[in-house]
Amino acid sequence: MEEKELALRAKNGDKEAFEMLVRRYQKGLYNYIYRLTGERELAVDFTQEAFLRAYISMIRYNPSYHFSTWLWRIAHNLVVDHFRKGKLNTVSLQMGEEGEEVEYDVESRERGPFENQLNRERRKIIMEALEKLPPSLKELIILRHFNELSYQEISEVTGMPFHEVKSKLFRAREKLRALLEAYREAL
Repeated sequence: MEEKELALRAKNGDKEAFEMLVRRYQKGLYNYIYRLTGERELAVDFTQEAFLRAYISMIRYNPSYHFSTWLWRIAHNLVVDHFRKGKLNTVSLQMGEEGEEVEYDVESRERGPFENQLNRERRKIIMEALEKLPPSLKELIILRHFNELSYQEISEVTGMPFHEVKSKLFRAREKLRALLEAYREAL
């Protein structure tokens, strides 16, 4: 069933439709929050809190927006509020669910062991460089390249104007590129 149909059914009080939305987005939302907070328990709590707030506010949900974008916005606000209280730690994006290391490479039948190892090493370097970005720029990279949100969706999640998202994302990529070039020159 499509997201829009599930969201409309949930808005009209269909608990089963809302449960389907929870199952669909729970893991991705948890991973997003965990990458921002670096704390498993906090990510679990915020994921639950985001879904609870969404459930309570479903009557106010505007179906012209994607449910997922609306949900990510709720989670974003929870993390920002926590950050404002000075309780947010940053963590490597290499950390995944349950604290295990996550490999961000895609296996291909066309690659041999050497190419796969080289790919893993490149990704590790990129992840280390991402850690050096300010949290707000790092978040934009996560939303765009890990969660594959559009600029408009990122704007809705973060509350930034569309043009500011484009500008800051450009700046984030430029800083990341400079960090990677500095790493290359150090070799």
